[in-house]
Amino acid sequence: MNNQNLPLVSVLIPSYNHENFIEEAIMSVLQQTYPNIQLIVVDDGSTDNSPFIIQRLQKEFGFEYYQQENHGLIYTLNKLGCLAKGDYISLFSSDDVYSLEKIKISVDFLEENKQYSMVYSKIATINSESDIVDSIEERYKQGNIFYNLLCGDFFINSITTLIKRDVYFKFDRDDSYIDDFQYWLKLSKNEKIGFIDKVTAYYRKHNNHLSSNLIKMQSAEREIIDKYSEEPGYKYALNEWHIRWMSSLACENRVLAIKTYLPKLISLRNLINIRFYKALVRVVIGRRG
Repeated sequence: MNNQNLPLVSVLIPSYNHENFIEEAIMSVLQQTYPNIQLIVVDDGSTDNSPFIIQRLQKEFGFEYYQQENHGLIYTLNKLGCLAKGDYISLFSSDDVYSLEKIKISVDFLEENKQYSMVYSKIATINSESDIVDSIEERYKQGNIFYNLLCGDFFINSITTLIKRDVYFKFDRDDSYIDDFQYWLKLSKNEKIGFIDKVTAYYRKHNNHLSSNLIKMQSAEREIIDKYSEEPGYKYALNEWHIRWMSSLACENRVLAIKTYLPKLISLRNLINIRFYKALVRVVIGRRG
């Protein structure tokens, strides 16, 4: 089939201070087996060598590249969206990596399953040397998954997604610390989402996680969840998030996790909640996972 007859996919990369990883990220897009791709990179005022690396690659491969002063992620994503011409939108990060067939697999899925407005997949984590650390196993589902996301049953990583153009622009992005989570809730409340049971992207995990950052993220998640306090499953969802938050924080600061969340979890409901006991074990023995 002629490339012009294939749906165009716009891959959007906001770049900021990832000089050690940006070339690998860009090359993983350029080497895709799917041929009809519009790659757009916007550098958001990087202070390292990222702009020079991107310029060199742009001269060699001819993708679209723009530089700007630092305006933040949401501004940059909005600018990238304005430049996108594709039938589908694929979000990417300047330090992550696509599998070679990520775009093709995702396009094939949405073309064959028209009832879905977006598709996501499993993801694996890599370290700073690009070695695979592990595959993230969650209780992934597809279809009407709003309540699954609201309850924190699993997370959607944006780099695994492919979204129909008209749907991508339906929902505004907010200037939130964890904008993706809020965006997926908005989208899933109105649209059906598909799932590919295969790793299509690799998320780079950096060794700079602090309990203070984790508390900030958890506070942002709470603000988003509270926006759905009128939903029938809100109280159940909040309890499940308290369990998840305690478990996550315990990996960094066990005492703070117990002090912050355990009093909220002492209830009759959790006496028969297996997830509560699993989290409690992690807190007591300091086990990650």
